[in-house]
Amino acid sequence: MTANQKENLEARARTAVLVRREDLPVSLAHPARSFFGGLPRLPAEFDWPRAEVTAVDEAETVALTFMAQIDLGEVPDFEARPLLPSTGTLYFFCSSIFEGEGRPPCRVLYYPGDAATLAERQPPPDLMPLAGDGGDYQVKWLDPATDFHAKVEFKYPICFLPFRDFAFKEDPVGGELLVAALCEALGPGEPQQTDLLSYRRADDYTKDEDWPFNWLLITWVARSVLAHARYDLEPSLYRKPLSDETRAILQDVEAGAIRWLERSGRWSPLQTVDADVKQAFRVWWVGQLSIYPFQIPRDLGGVIDHTIRYLAAHDERALAAAPRRYVANLKQRNHWKTPSAKQGQYRFFDTAVHQMLGHGSSWQDAPAEHADDVLLLQIQGDDAFFRWHSNCGCVLHFWIGREALSKLDFSQVEATLECD
Repeated sequence: MTANQKENLEARARTAVLVRREDLPVSLAHPARSFFGGLPRLPAEFDWPRAEVTAVDEAETVALTFMAQIDLGEVPDFEARPLLPSTGTLYFFCSSIFEGEGRPPCRVLYYPGDAATLAERQPPPDLMPLAGDGGDYQVKWLDPATDFHAKVEFKYPICFLPFRDFAFKEDPVGGELLVAALCEALGPGEPQQTDLLSYRRADDYTKDEDWPFNWLLITWVARSVLAHARYDLEPSLYRKPLSDETRAILQDVEAGAIRWLERSGRWSPLQTVDADVKQAFRVWWVGQLSIYPFQIPRDLGGVIDHTIRYLAAHDERALAAAPRRYVANLKQRNHWKTPSAKQGQYRFFDTAVHQMLGHGSSWQDAPAEHADDVLLLQIQGDDAFFRWHSNCGCVLHFWIGREALSKLDFSQVEATLECD
C-alpha cells in the first residue's frame, strides 16, 4: 500500500451505517421499530405503493413488496448523520422480480411522526408474489393464494452500527481499508462453517434421518416435487414432445405428490411426524431422485430453511422441537465471518453487508453512477429474503439526490438491482 493510495482513499471515505438483522425472524406482532420484511406500520393517509411491473413478458400494476421500515431516531449520531432527518420513519417498497430489472420500480415513503403508535397495515389483495408470478426465482412450493409468506417477507428486527466506507472497485488497497473498518465495527468474525443445507447432495439427505420433522415440511416438499412434474408435463415450444413412457413416469410422480398432499391435509401443519410416516415419506422422496437428481435436493434444503423461519416467526414451542442443528445452521449464516483480503478487494463477504449512506457495493457500476447521490439503503443478497434475493452477488440500492433529500422529497428515489 503506497502512502498516496491510502491518502486518496482516506480523503474520500464516508461514514456510513451497517444495518444488522437478527439471525431468525420474529412474529409480526414483535414491537421492533426498525425491521426488514413483515408488515409496515403506515399512517392511515398513506396508500400502499403500487407500480407497473413486468413478469413473464406481461406488464401489470400491482402492490409492491414491502422491504423495510427504519425509525430514523434509532440511527446513531455520527459525522454524516445530518444528511438524514433526525426523527420520523422511512418505508421501503420495491418490485421483487429478479429477472431483467436493473432499475426496479420502487417507492420510499417518509412519515415524520411516531410510527410505533400506528396500526400494522394488512397487505392489499393485489400484493405481488415474491419474485413475480411464474418467474424463475419464485418459490414454486408456496401458493400465493394460500401461503402468507409467498407475498410477505419474514420480519427481522435490525440495528445500526457506524463504520467508515471507502470508494473503490476491485482495489486491494481499498479492500484492506474496508476490511479493517468492518472488523472494527463487527469484530474479527467467526470461522467460515459448512452450510448443512444449501450445498448438500442427494446422498447427504438420504442418510439424514432428521427430516421430515413436521407435516408442514412434508406439504412443502411434496409441492416442490409436484411443481417440477407439472412443469415438465406442460407442452412447450422449447422442449421436445414427451414420449409415452416419460409422460407415464411424470404422471406417476404427480399422483404420488398429490397423495402425500391429501394425507398431509388431514393433520395439523406443525404436528410432529411419527417414525413410520417419516420413513415412508423418505422412501417416496428418494424414488424421485432418478428423475430430479439436483432440483429436489436443492428444494429440500430451501424447504427446511423456510420451515425453520416459519416456526421461529409463529410458534416458539414448535421451533424447540425442530432439529437443533438445522436451526443453528440457519442462524450462523448471518454471523459475521472472518473476511479475507480478496473479499475486501471485491467488496463481497460471506455475510451480507446491508448499509445506509456511504458509497455502497456492487459488481457493476451503480455506486459510481450515483456517487453524487445519497445511499438511503443497500440490501445485499441474503438468505433472509429467500429465493428471490438470496444470491450473495445481488445488490439492491435505493438512491436519492441530495437536493431532493434536503426537501424530504422521497418521490425522487431510484432503485438499482445489480448482480455478478
